[in-house]
Amino acid sequence: MKKINRENPKVKAALARRDALSPEERVSIAKKAAAARWGEKPLMATHRGNFLDEFGIDVDCYVLNDEKKTAVISQRGMAAALGLDQSGGSRLPRFLDGEKIKPYVGHELAASLSNPLVFQGAAPGTGMLPMRVHGYDVTILIDVCNAILRARDEGRLERRQLHIARAAQVIVNASAKAGIQGLVYALAGYDATKAEVIAAFKFYVREEAREYEKEFPT
Repeated sequence: MKKINRENPKVKAALARRDALSPEERVSIAKKAAAARWGEKPLMATHRGNFLDEFGIDVDCYVLNDEKKTAVISQRGMAAALGLDQSGGSRLPRFLDGEKIKPYVGHELAASLSNPLVFQGAAPGTGMLPMRVHGYDVTILIDVCNAILRARDEGRLERRQLHIARAAQVIVNASAKAGIQGLVYALAGYDATKAEVIAAFKFYVREEAREYEKEFPT
């Protein structure tokens, strides 16, 4: 990092102007600078949540301000959901780029995985400065699961990778059941609460995982 010459007259003047600002003014200037970097209409999160309390996985999730109201999960979150190392997201691309599973991923899904969504992670009204977050449309998780299951069905996975396929099967089945239930609720005019939506998905996860009770932790 280049050292700042504090004896430079221009630097002295800039530091003096900075020191004269109130904390509120500094935050305002920082926000304006961030907005300038992102553009007038940045892609940003309007809502933020976490899987920890309900599912025991410390992974953030978001809803974006685009037209689709895209639901987003991090690469690390996808890895954790599949039973891969939760310390980082690098395990997922390494796994999917493996010789045995890569043919089932396909070019379109591979392109989506190599181009994550980049957005502001601080929701409006939080008072936090915008932070850059990388994530994926959560529906990509289902595509990843289906690729894994195709590889499993054709006997391409190693024995040590079968727990990943079991997790993928649980995710796909539970998502399908919770999704069709949610669709009927919407068509029938029933407005399910947040607690009901979470409880339904947890129920279907437990139901699907019952077959693998010996392999899955409580």
